[in-house]
Formats: sequence, C-alpha cells, structure tokens
Amino acid sequence: MKRVLAAVDLGPLSRRVADRARILAEDHGAELRLVHVWEPPDVPLPDEMLERVYLYHQSQAEDLLTWINARARCPVELDIRSGNMAHDLTRMSHSADLVVTGTSSVDQTRIGPRTTRLARKVHSSVLSVRRRWCTPYRRALAAVDLSDASASAVDLALTLTNDAEPVTAVASLPSHDEMILSDAGVQPEQLDGVRRQRLSTLEERLEKFVAGWGGLVTSRVLDGPPAETVAEFARRRNADLVVVASRGAGNSNMVLLGSIAEATMSTVPCDVAVARVPGRFRRP
Repeated sequence: MKRVLAAVDLGPLSRRVADRARILAEDHGAELRLVHVWEPPDVPLPDEMLERVYLYHQSQAEDLLTWINARARCPVELDIRSGNMAHDLTRMSHSADLVVTGTSSVDQTRIGPRTTRLARKVHSSVLSVRRRWCTPYRRALAAVDLSDASASAVDLALTLTNDAEPVTAVASLPSHDEMILSDAGVQPEQLDGVRRQRLSTLEERLEKFVAGWGGLVTSRVLDGPPAETVAEFARRRNADLVVVASRGAGNSNMVLLGSIAEATMSTVPCDVAVARVPGRFRRP
C-alpha cells in the first residue's frame, strides 16, 4: 500500500475518517492525502458569497490538516477542490490503493448515499468507517463465496489488520434451494438431510479455500442469507472490520458493486471495506 486517500466532508466523522486513514498509512509506510470536495449549492449565489463559503471550507480543512499532522508519523497532504465528490474521487482513485470514507452524516449507523456511490464507482478498495476506535484493527471477518474474486477480500483483510489476530473467512449457505425443493413436495426429513450435507460440503470446501494462507486465516460456515448472517456473526464476535469483494468493470467506465456486497455494507455493525477486483466486463 503506497497511497491512502481520506475523503473528508468536514462533518462530525471527518476526524474519525482521517485518523483511521492515518493509522493505516503509518502501518504501511504510505502517503496520506486528505481530500475535501466542496459541492457548490444548487441555488445560484453571488460570486462574493461563493468565495466566502469556499474560504470557510478551506479554513476548516486546514484545521483538520493541522490536527492530523500533530498525530501523524507519515507524510500528509491536503487537496481541496470544488466539484462533484464522486466524480473527483473516482478519478483520483486511479493512483490510490485505498479510499477511506465515513458513514451517513445523518445516521452514523448507516452507509450514506455518498459512500455507496463511491463504493460503486471508485477504482481502488474502499473502507467505510463507523466506529470511534483509534487503534489498529484486530478482529476481521472476510465474507467469501469461494471464488477467486472473493479471495481478494481475505487479502485486503490481512493487509488492513497487519499481523493482528487471524482473519476469519466466513461463507454463508442461503436456503433458497431448499425452499424450491419444499415447494416441489420434498419431505421435511429429506430437506434436513440435504441441508446438513450441503453445510458439511461447504465446510470442507472452505477449509481448502483458506489453506493457502496457512494459520493466518480461519474458516466459519454460516447458515442463512449472507448479509444477515455475516452481520449477526460480526456482532457476536465483536468484530471491528468486515471485508467483502466487489468485481470491477475492467476497461469500461463502470464499476460494479454486487448486491450481496452492498447489502453487507448496509447491515454490518462495524467498519466495512470493499476489496476491488478487476473485472472482465466491457461495454458493448
């Protein structure tokens, strides 16, 4: 990891976002850049008023820079610009390894629309900060589906935890197949047997999946819908980070965030990271 971008809106979570980005940048000897994109109001204003508002944003951003510099042991830059936040950060993410952002400024327990737009569009991995902890991550979960793409979630979790406790790779087994069998008239006793066999098979496959990381990764199979079961397991484990993978869209201008990844972002109670995986999709 060479460069970390911290997307700060100068709201209540800005210091939390900047401090988390600082910790990660210091752990990896990376550069840290605070980015504040001021989006002008839709209502037309006189140039003098716009200038006053911009200078106010600049003053607040510089105060944040002073605060983080007093704590940092890594190079910190500040980039203030006027424009569209999602568009500008998407362009800047080409040269970054990680974009750190916050949750909703209205409800800090939820992922806001701006963070969701960033996760859908940026070309680097994205970390959404919820909790106040100012210490390195210790207990991380990586939600996987045993695909090569989801292995990136494990890799990012290991990168962000940096030699903490072993990462737990979790795979969920949804129940929609059994629901179809039930509708087709299969008896409950048979369905229970099928379910147990599928869970056992998934456990074996998951153990093989994590074997490549040695003792750095443990495995856990969850029974139920992925987003809900991962969120509940994160609560029980008191996890401080959940990582999911999202497939990018190759050389096109699109970046795809899967429905499971997006649902997981919205339901987990802790910080959540989206590992960006290069995709093969191309526009027709």
